[in-house]
Amino acid sequence: MKKIVREVSVILSLVLFLSASSVFASASVKKEADPSSAPQFSLATVSGKTVSLKDFKGKNVALFFFTTWCPWCRKKFPELIKDQQKYKSDGVELVIIDVGESQAKVSSFIEKQGIPFDILLDRDTKVSEDYDVVGIPNFVLVSSEGNIVYSDNDMPNNYNKIFGK
Repeated sequence: MKKIVREVSVILSLVLFLSASSVFASASVKKEADPSSAPQFSLATVSGKTVSLKDFKGKNVALFFFTTWCPWCRKKFPELIKDQQKYKSDGVELVIIDVGESQAKVSSFIEKQGIPFDILLDRDTKVSEDYDVVGIPNFVLVSSEGNIVYSDNDMPNNYNKIFGK
């Protein structure tokens, strides 16, 4: 009886290990999305302006979804600041969207971190849900035709290729 219990225990452990391994492996794969139409949105910024996806019609857009409490998100900001001009000269508009936090919290974060971007506020997380954001940070690339062409937790190095340039 002890031998059977031990064998079943070993088999269950192996099954759990393999299942967990496949979940983590698939979660780390960068994915180029099948082109689908990007959901339209209008959001207030920290500074009080309203920004819509329509404002970028005909342009390639990189949406960066984040929260102030996410350590991986905070690590991305120095890169984004450094690469902001490169994206712009490559014809990519960078749009930063905070997920579910108050204007006061995001404003304080911007000030403390010295972030030069005006950040959009997805207070009710509807836009994040519309874009199927299930983890942060999350980058979503929207082509000049208005299609989602990529979604993952890092800005791809080959974004120009993904945009078809």
